[in-house]
Amino acid sequence: MLTINAALAGDKVVLRGLRELQRDMPKALQRTLTRAAIGTHREAFDFLGGAKEPSGAYPVPIVTGHLRRLLNWLKPGASKGEFRAGPLESIVYNSAEYSETIHEGHGSSTKYGARPYITDGFERFNRGNRLAKIAGEEIEAEARKKGFK
Repeated sequence: MLTINAALAGDKVVLRGLRELQRDMPKALQRTLTRAAIGTHREAFDFLGGAKEPSGAYPVPIVTGHLRRLLNWLKPGASKGEFRAGPLESIVYNSAEYSETIHEGHGSSTKYGARPYITDGFERFNRGNRLAKIAGEEIEAEARKKGFK
């Protein structure tokens, strides 16, 4: 049985899963997690594309573009700065100093509330259980390469 989990860690969505495929189909696993990170990143990026006015709106208004520029993702096993994805993880993150403040609605964003663009990006990406479908596609592709039917 395949298991894919999404863990929310502050302003990050950490995708884990498919341990049973690690030994037999590591490339399918890596491609699945990479595609999930790319898709989540694209959707989260859209939640950072609001109009400048009014302040505190959601999608998050573009003022300087800093949040959009620092939104990034990691493939399994990659690292950048303080962010490190394990071999069975892909990570979507924002390295802007105030990203968690906006995402969680803390500090100066308390009056606006949480604007969870990464979490919402993953949820939008995964509509219709898209992550499981991608895993199925990648497993099927790798099985064909290995001569399985």
